[in-house]
Amino acid sequence: MSTYVLPKGTRVKVGSLSNSLYSFFNKGIPENLPRIGLQAHVESPAFVEDSGIYIGELMAYFAAAAEFCASTAEVYATHETILNAFVQHLQTVRGQKPLMDDLEEVATQIGLPIVLEFELAEDCEVFADLHFEDQDHAEKSWKLWRSVVLKRAGGIPASWIKKFYFPRLIDYRDLSTPKNPRMLEQTIDSSLMVGGLMQAWHKDAPADLLMAFKKQYGQINFSQSLSFDANSLEKFFNLNSMIDPATRLLNQMTIWQDLDALAKKQEIPLM
Repeated sequence: MSTYVLPKGTRVKVGSLSNSLYSFFNKGIPENLPRIGLQAHVESPAFVEDSGIYIGELMAYFAAAAEFCASTAEVYATHETILNAFVQHLQTVRGQKPLMDDLEEVATQIGLPIVLEFELAEDCEVFADLHFEDQDHAEKSWKLWRSVVLKRAGGIPASWIKKFYFPRLIDYRDLSTPKNPRMLEQTIDSSLMVGGLMQAWHKDAPADLLMAFKKQYGQINFSQSLSFDANSLEKFFNLNSMIDPATRLLNQMTIWQDLDALAKKQEIPLM
C-alpha cells in the first residue's frame, strides 16, 4: 500500500454538519471519521469505510451533502407526523412562520451542511481513496481526484482548522419575494454539493467541475464563511436561522429540496 506526503502548509477540507462544530472545536477532528455515502454507495466494494479521515476539496462537499441527506432521512423517519404538518403549512401559507408545538425538539436534531478548511501543521502521509484509485496510487488519488485518507494518531487538532464554510441561510421573509436573491444564493450553494455528488457518482474530474462552477458563479466554496474560533461559532449559532427552531427547519427543507431537484437532473439518487 503506497502513501503520498502532503507537505506542511497544504490546505485541505472536510465536510460535516453544523451540529459537530463544537465537538471539533473542543476535541479536534477524531482520527477515525467514518465516511457516509449515498444509499446507492452502501453496497459498493469500492466505497469502503476505511479508518482515518477522508480529506479533499470538492469531495468535502460530497461528504457534507451525504451526511446531510442521511441525517435528514433519519429525522424525518422519527418525526414524520409533525414534519408533514410543517411542510403542509409551508405549502399553504407561504412566507409566514408556522406556530407549532414540538418544533424545538426536532430542530435540535437538524444539522446543516458545513465544510471545514484546515492547514496541515506538519508533513502528513495520506492513502488513496479506494473509490477512485487502487491502494498503490495515493499520489494520483490526490492530484487527480483531490480525495485521500489521512491517518494520523490523535486526528486533526482544532488549532489546524482555520475556517468553516456554510450555505446562505434564509428566513420566512425571503419566501414572500419571487426569485429572492438570498434563495438563489442558497440554491447555488446546494449546486456545489451536487458537484461533489457528480464527482463521486459519475467519476467526473473535480478540477473540471470546479472550473465550470467558478466560471458560472465566481466561487468554489459555499458563499458564507467564518473563521474557526469561539466568537465565530457563537455568532453562527446565534444567527436567527440557527437559533429559531422553525427557521432552522425551513433551511433544512429548502436545502433538501434544492439538493433533491438538482441531483435528479444529474440522475443521482439521494436515497
